[in-house]
Amino acid sequence: MKKILALLLAMFMLASLTACGKKETEKNDTTETEPVVEEAVLEGVEAPVDILNTVWGTYADDEKFFAMGGDYDNIVDNAPGAVDVSNKENLYSLLVCDETASAMIDGAASLMHAMNANTFTGAAYHLTDGADMAAFSDAMKAAIESNQWLCGFPEKLLVVKLSNDYAVVAYGAADIIDNFGTKIAGSYETAETLVDQALA
Repeated sequence: MKKILALLLAMFMLASLTACGKKETEKNDTTETEPVVEEAVLEGVEAPVDILNTVWGTYADDEKFFAMGGDYDNIVDNAPGAVDVSNKENLYSLLVCDETASAMIDGAASLMHAMNANTFTGAAYHLTDGADMAAFSDAMKAAIESNQWLCGFPEKLLVVKLSNDYAVVAYGAADIIDNFGTKIAGSYETAETLVDQALA
């Protein structure tokens, strides 16, 4: 009788330990699982100029203004153009991208009003690996707000995040900036406005 009781007790303890072990495993499985966050992928974008070409391509003929793109060494008429980011002086002169912001990028493109850059200047940027988008946005905002403007202060500033490594910055006349922002949002469903504010 004692043997039977001992055997039953041993079986009961073994069943209890197995059940507890299973519950602990299930508990660990749920607590160790981390949500997977997928980064936005911009289809058809291999360089910043692709972004501006896409957005500019959505403008109707009667919406377009006399524009140019690129930089002093590579000017493109009536279309966006790539900007040499190794020339820090040009980056600041053309796009008000100062040393703080330019240290965070490895690619850029521009689209500007050909008569007056303060009427409209737009730029797309590719951030370097590990660069912080919020820090880049803050640096661009600070540079544009503190710039000494010769031909009048731009009315509005817009900073849009398209992915963790692509951003668009634009400043100029409020109506042109508002339309540009609408075109970006229509072109890229991942567009997230980081800054949309009056400057003057």
